[in-house]
Amino acid sequence: MANCRRKLFCDWLQPHAVVKLTHADDRPLYMMQRRHFLTSAATIALAATPLAGCATSSSRAPPLPAFPRAPRTPAIPQRAISRIALTSCSNPAKDLSFFGQVEARNPDLLLMMGDNVYGSYTPEDPNLPSLSQAYAKLAEVPAFKSLVSKVPTQAVWDDHDYGINDGGGDFAYKAQAQTMFNQFWNVPANSPLRQRPGIYRAFQAGPKGQVLQVIMLDTRYFRAPLLLTDQRDVPGKERYIPHPLGSGADVLGEAQWAFLKAELEKPADVRLIVSSIQVVADGHGYERWGNFPDAQKRLYDLIAQTGANGVVFASGDRHYGSINQVRDGVAYPLTDITASAINMPFRVAEGTTSYNEPATTRIGDGYAAVNFGLIEINWAAGTLTLNLIGDGGKLAGSTTLDLKNLRRG
Repeated sequence: MANCRRKLFCDWLQPHAVVKLTHADDRPLYMMQRRHFLTSAATIALAATPLAGCATSSSRAPPLPAFPRAPRTPAIPQRAISRIALTSCSNPAKDLSFFGQVEARNPDLLLMMGDNVYGSYTPEDPNLPSLSQAYAKLAEVPAFKSLVSKVPTQAVWDDHDYGINDGGGDFAYKAQAQTMFNQFWNVPANSPLRQRPGIYRAFQAGPKGQVLQVIMLDTRYFRAPLLLTDQRDVPGKERYIPHPLGSGADVLGEAQWAFLKAELEKPADVRLIVSSIQVVADGHGYERWGNFPDAQKRLYDLIAQTGANGVVFASGDRHYGSINQVRDGVAYPLTDITASAINMPFRVAEGTTSYNEPATTRIGDGYAAVNFGLIEINWAAGTLTLNLIGDGGKLAGSTTLDLKNLRRG
């Protein structure tokens, strides 16, 4: 154990760089390229992703006194679920009344897919004050309180509620961020999220023949560093480029891979896998699973190897909505609906809402105005429809999948 700890500690003391980026409103953001914050190296080494033969301590940080909390949300219903709302990129420093339009759709379930707050502006402070302030603002938003108190809600984080822009597993204060997440979202004391690193989890609902499984991944806590682009702002290479095949650069970490395999082996009729970053999309140089080709292939192969039917992905992060599908190298067509953003939309030319990166996977146009996702399952007809809903109920994108085609032939 002592040798293992020394190895981890030395790894954390390797040279690092902090790259300053700029948010849309010109506030500084920071992204780690190597290891971050050397003064915390020893503490983080003991809470790092397990290595072979190495035990690790709990991820728990001390409880936070008087920390803001979301409203209590209803229990997940055990009846058949037919309408699932998807949200991401909701900055409580701006108008969040669009949440009222989500509530008006009367979803059976709400999945908040990350960047639920914007608190990534103080990643160098172990107390993460901008994150706690952002949670405090969200807790007071009337439309948010109404929505979450009426619709069963589950959430994951992305980088801005993880505490650092584009951050991954080498973020020094990720245990503190997890404690904040757990307390704000009223995670029960006996939940695995209170006992282990990462916020990944899964649940099922519905009677036999109509079983919905929701798998919520953590694409931050264990993720390898991003590979910086060599041609900044060049289309397709704007910020990052993919790791080479065979590099082993990972997204989930071994414990989460084992969890995912076990979940995919459970019987279910529809499986919704929530990833805060896009799983399928190509054609851009921002965050996506395609930056980690070994991990992306492992994900696709795991779906095939487990024989898991009915898989659909849902993601956020990008500040514009799109629907992407991959057909090559997978067990059956895999579709990813990206619902983003509630109030942080992509900037495009005035008078247009379309935004089309050179993707080979996209179905239809991207949608750059505010939007949320709405998944409608017609159990009787055996179909699943992925919708992007814009302001005023505008149908900004839609595709319907036949459930009998979401299985290996």
